[in-house]
Amino acid sequence: MKRDSWLIIIMRSLGEVRTLRIEKRTLIILACGGIVFAWAFAFFAYEYFSLLHGQSHLVDQVKNLTSQIHTLEQKFRKLTPEKKPVVLAVSSPVSIDDLKVFRRAKGGGFSVRFRLTNQNPENIPTSGTLAMVAKNEALRTPIYRVIPEMPLSKGIPQQPEKGRSFEIRRQKFVEAFFDASPEGVFKTLTIFIYSAEGQLLLKKSTDLPEE
Repeated sequence: MKRDSWLIIIMRSLGEVRTLRIEKRTLIILACGGIVFAWAFAFFAYEYFSLLHGQSHLVDQVKNLTSQIHTLEQKFRKLTPEKKPVVLAVSSPVSIDDLKVFRRAKGGGFSVRFRLTNQNPENIPTSGTLAMVAKNEALRTPIYRVIPEMPLSKGIPQQPEKGRSFEIRRQKFVEAFFDASPEGVFKTLTIFIYSAEGQLLLKKSTDLPEE
C-alpha cells in the first residue's frame, strides 16, 4: 500500500467488499477549496450587509438634513420682513396748463391748445420733446393718430426723440390741429412730455367734446 493514500473499506452485511482509494493530495485540495469558498462567502455577505446598512444610514441623514433646511427656511421667512416696492416720486419740471380742445365744425377734426409752464422756481431753462396722441379705443379696431408722426404701441409713442422739441424758461404756448379719421371719431387726447434723454416726465389726458 502506498504511503500517500488511504484505504477505505466499505462493508456490507451481504455481498462482496468494495474499496475506494482517495489520495491525501485530493483531500487537501478539497479542504482548501472549501475553506476559500467559506471565506469568500462570509466576506461578500459582510460587504453586502454593510452596504445595506450604509445606504440606510445615508437615507436617514438626508431626511434629517432636509428637515433641518425646511426648519431654517421657516425661521428665516419669519425673521426677514417683506420687501415692499419703493416708489420714487418724480416731480415733473414742467406742467400743462389751460388745456383746451375745440371740435372743428367741418370735417370732424379738432384743435388743441395749452400752455407749457416751467416749474423750476429759479427759471432754469428746461428742454425736451412732446407728442400728442388722439385715439378711440372703444372701437373693435382702435384708431390712433400722433403728432409729430412716430411709431406707436397701443397708443404710446415709441421714439420720443422724434417728438416736437421745446426749450422754455418760463412758459410756452403750444397749438396743434388733428384731421378727422375715416375709420371713426377720436374720443380722447393724451399729451406726453419727455426729457431731452427720452424719459417720460408728464402725461395728461382729456376727453374730446362731442361733435
